[in-house]
Amino acid sequence: MSLVFSVPGKTFIAGEYLALQEGPTLVLLSQPCFELEAHKGSGNLGSIHPESPAGLYIRKHQDYFSQFDLGFKDPYAGKGGFGASTAQFLGVYALWLYKEAPQQDMEKLLDFKHLLEAYYEVAWNGEGQRPSGADLVGQLKGALTFFEKRKGLISVKSWPFEDLEIHLLHTGNKVATHEHLKNLKTFDASSLEKSFAMIRESFDTQDGSIFVSGINAYADSLKSLGFTCNETLSLLNDIKQISGVVAAKGCGALGADVVLVVTRKNESEELKQFCQQRQLSLMASSQKIANGLQVRGTL
Repeated sequence: MSLVFSVPGKTFIAGEYLALQEGPTLVLLSQPCFELEAHKGSGNLGSIHPESPAGLYIRKHQDYFSQFDLGFKDPYAGKGGFGASTAQFLGVYALWLYKEAPQQDMEKLLDFKHLLEAYYEVAWNGEGQRPSGADLVGQLKGALTFFEKRKGLISVKSWPFEDLEIHLLHTGNKVATHEHLKNLKTFDASSLEKSFAMIRESFDTQDGSIFVSGINAYADSLKSLGFTCNETLSLLNDIKQISGVVAAKGCGALGADVVLVVTRKNESEELKQFCQQRQLSLMASSQKIANGLQVRGTL
């Protein structure tokens, strides 16, 4: 017998850096999903690093977790940018709650405020910017999750634009997010807020043209603030020349790992050819939007 916690991959459609000021975020949750599997055992952590947020949380509750052996499956094979670390933490946190409630009641205990408090305790040592945890909330809720911590607002949306498709490319580049946040200075987020408001409006009105304008404006703001690495800026310039592409931006810390591309519907063939030529991985699309945390099995 085993208990399996399935957690979707995450990508910031918009709101990276705003999240650090507890501002609005929009996170896309997609397949394939990470899986944390727990068996009765003797405390084997599998591939979970003991100094990761999940590893540190396990250490805080060693007596409980010592009765399980854990296995973590990463369908992205170690490619960064899709939230493996937060998926591990969410799975471990859910396993901790399992001791307090039957499985069917677990969702009631997965309050995002308590989840974030537990995460901050193990994911931040007080240096630099505290991780936002917006990606963690998205992986809990699923689909397209709007989250604004300072207002306590969460809403989960489906993809509303029938004439548009989104695609996620993995660049093969990597930024150590923890180190980046530790060295990040304060910044003026007003241009990011303004761009994000357009994106939110587009969902309210289901107007794809506003969504496209909002994504491009957000990308421009990230560039102006110096929050896009040179490799991604060069890649974005090339992608925007592809037929069918209407918007593109880097996602997450310095936009390094993952690039979001928006195309007109059924006009992604040239983008796919571009990715093959550049040996870029097309990892997900609007056809692979996933639910949040799912639990199956028993112990």
